[in-house]
Amino acid sequence: MAVQDLESFLAKMENNPDLQDQISQLDLQGVLQLAAKEGYQLRAADLLRAQAQQILAMSDDELDRLVAGGLDDLFDMQDFQAYLDRG
Repeated sequence: MAVQDLESFLAKMENNPDLQDQISQLDLQGVLQLAAKEGYQLRAADLLRAQAQQILAMSDDELDRLVAGGLDDLFDMQDFQAYLDRG
């Protein structure tokens, strides 16, 4: 996994509202293409692995709230910013 690229890309996104707006409109492939355009070499596996690690770090209460909100949203990469805000 390109951990450094992923961390750098997320840090850049965190500090760039325009980039956040762009990403909020993209699906997974669009996010990967945007990352590449910005100079970051990410794969779908990188994003999914990061998401899985985030889920594994959640408490039981947080997981219960996630499930109550619907698991479909968990894998909805259309709203990538919401995914990032979960951390």
